[in-house]
Amino acid sequence: MTLLQSTAFNPWKEIDRFIGPDPRGATWRPAFDILATDDAYLLRGDLPGIPQKEIEVRLEDGVLTVSGERSLPAPEGEPRALRRQRPSGKFRRRFILPEDVNGDEIQATYARGVLELTIPKAAPVDRSRLITVN
Repeated sequence: MTLLQSTAFNPWKEIDRFIGPDPRGATWRPAFDILATDDAYLLRGDLPGIPQKEIEVRLEDGVLTVSGERSLPAPEGEPRALRRQRPSGKFRRRFILPEDVNGDEIQATYARGVLELTIPKAAPVDRSRLITVN
């Protein structure tokens, strides 16, 4: 597997970077790795401490959205926090998928705080044709 580098020709684009703050109230953005094999793309996101039922993965119009919420309630009797570095609240990450994916067969697994999305590549479509010269 190889990591897709950030280049001008990288088909993966993060839509969040270009539209500014999230109008739906997301307060943080979890880190995701984007990897590729010959057959699929893999997205791995760190979501520690988030129950599986709080994670939503949606594909709509070629945009893959991962969203959810992590709450860090202070148990009764816990000392007052002086500094918090672990983000909490709503999160959302959106990725524009390349054209060579099979969106109908995306699989998601969640284990030990890591969400892994397997996005199969579609079979190449031969768009060539013979043009008759008159």
